[in-house]
Amino acid sequence: MRIGSIDVSEVIDATAIIDPVALWGSAAGAGGATKGARAVDWAQHPSLLREDGRLDMPVGSFLVRSGDHLVLIDLGYGPEPPAGLSGGRLLAKLGELGVRPGDITDVVFSHLHPDHVGWASRAGVATFPFATYHCHAEDWSHFVTDSAVPGVAALLSPLADRMEMWTGAHRAAPGIDLVAAPGHTPGNAYVVLSSGSERAFLLGDIVHCPVELIDDDWAGLGDVDPVLARTVRVKLARELEGTDAQLAGAHFPGMRFGRLLTGEGSRSWRWT
Repeated sequence: MRIGSIDVSEVIDATAIIDPVALWGSAAGAGGATKGARAVDWAQHPSLLREDGRLDMPVGSFLVRSGDHLVLIDLGYGPEPPAGLSGGRLLAKLGELGVRPGDITDVVFSHLHPDHVGWASRAGVATFPFATYHCHAEDWSHFVTDSAVPGVAALLSPLADRMEMWTGAHRAAPGIDLVAAPGHTPGNAYVVLSSGSERAFLLGDIVHCPVELIDDDWAGLGDVDPVLARTVRVKLARELEGTDAQLAGAHFPGMRFGRLLTGEGSRSWRWT
């Protein structure tokens, strides 16, 4: 994807093939959203699913080239993904793009869940040795200072002296801005890429599948505050529908981009 003078490439670390009814069924009802727990809910959205009715859910990074900056947005699960995911190939995929760890100037974390920080460090050493790292201060407090998730603090602590913590809004590099969107985690954020009149949004885990942008009643996944997370999703969907903005989520099939279209009384999704 090219946004004006900014280039974006997906770098898939690992992929799970899941039963969407089972996964969203575990979250349905949280925050008042109910859809996703029944096969009939998904039957209306065949373009989002595989032919067998299952859903591809990758983890990985977006590699963003903006001027002199080479930026990774999130870092996948790491070299040893959990059972059920094939991969652990982020560094190999970067190599296929001609990128070495030392080339990365910045790493941006949309939030600090384990499937977004897995390549942060190895054996206590930062994987991307010359990068500046960016995360929201509330997430650093929740996941590192308070160690709410075992293992995350150990991965991230080696980055402490290179971490830029922020609140409110933050520019990580030219044309790469972070906006706080709490709910999924205390310091959850999305990324806005802008160049000239063109914009793209990297939504992180505000949504895990485009269907959550189409329907306000669709349940979210893994939200620390489901009510606030749903409010953020609905507000953002209403702001983005019918615009020319390109949208991608961290777990969209193939990490592909699409657009949120406006219809009569409803929204729809179109892959780019």
